[in-house]
Amino acid sequence: MKKFFIVLSALAALMLCVVPAQALVGQTDDVPGSDAVVPFICDRTLTSGLNTLITFQDVRGGWDNDGTSTTFVGVFHYTVNTVESVTVHDANLTGSPRAVISTDAFTILTAASSAARTALEVTIDGGAYYAGYIYFNNLTPAADTTNWNSAVGQFFFVNLAAGMAASANIPMKEIGDLAGGVDGEAVIANNVYLNEMVANPGGATDDANSELFSANALLAAQGLQAGDANPTNATTFYMFPRVFVADATAANWWIFWSSANDLPTATTLHVNVYNETETAISTNFPLDSELEIVDTETYLPAGLWTAYPYSGYVDMNWATSTAALRAQEFIGWSYLQATGTASESWTVLNAMARDVD
Repeated sequence: MKKFFIVLSALAALMLCVVPAQALVGQTDDVPGSDAVVPFICDRTLTSGLNTLITFQDVRGGWDNDGTSTTFVGVFHYTVNTVESVTVHDANLTGSPRAVISTDAFTILTAASSAARTALEVTIDGGAYYAGYIYFNNLTPAADTTNWNSAVGQFFFVNLAAGMAASANIPMKEIGDLAGGVDGEAVIANNVYLNEMVANPGGATDDANSELFSANALLAAQGLQAGDANPTNATTFYMFPRVFVADATAANWWIFWSSANDLPTATTLHVNVYNETETAISTNFPLDSELEIVDTETYLPAGLWTAYPYSGYVDMNWATSTAALRAQEFIGWSYLQATGTASESWTVLNAMARDVD
């Protein structure tokens, strides 16, 4: 009987992390790209406990910015940012065509200054961590034109001593333009769509022509599929965080990354939380930093459940009533954890669904 329940638990975990691949500029789809945004959380010891592992693969042979295929060169310049988007550390990752390269939060932050680590200190669910996000800027487009959208990647939240490991695909940002002259480059229909779907072609904080994960970019992708002549402005943006707390010792963290602080609100966002029987109770939770980590235990309405597991979802949406809200990038992940012995613990990390109208 015990083996039967172990199998059921494994199947339940698998069901929580199966998602389809898509191929839309503006959507966090599983296709090769150029730049990347990766959240990280790690234990402050930098030697044990929770760590974030990051790996990239050059699946299209584009890491060739010195014109050779044998020399390892700088393929990513990365910047480590606090939850409020203050850059505190930067360095390069090296690679060559078709290579696999890896790093982790312990290694990156060990090389940073003590002041940088202090700026990254956060408290989550009563625990002391370093947290923030890393922007990986692909250096190869500046020096080579072989294949700009050539990399895929994964990130892992790992605490092996506790029997915990979970991963998700990294949302790679594609490079796109009107001509599509570079192998693998996304082709945008016209200048009007281009301006909605990628970073300012004249230059921005990201690479010029780098994919945006914004409300208007996602709506523009839908418009192109429908054959619309011109993009329209988004009116409402949606995200649907998963709720699943297995028992009293389990946890559910929501991790949100956006391209602006203090948006969509400067304080809290009002949302509806649903249980599995379609009952909803509204509540507030904070959403004012570029990287927001929300421990659901503090914010889930107690009246929705009488016993564990807590299971449901959040209908999280806001009106994109300003140009800033329509251009704001917004993505997220749900990190589910259950704690027992090392052989009985499990974690799941999956991307949040997004929608727009």
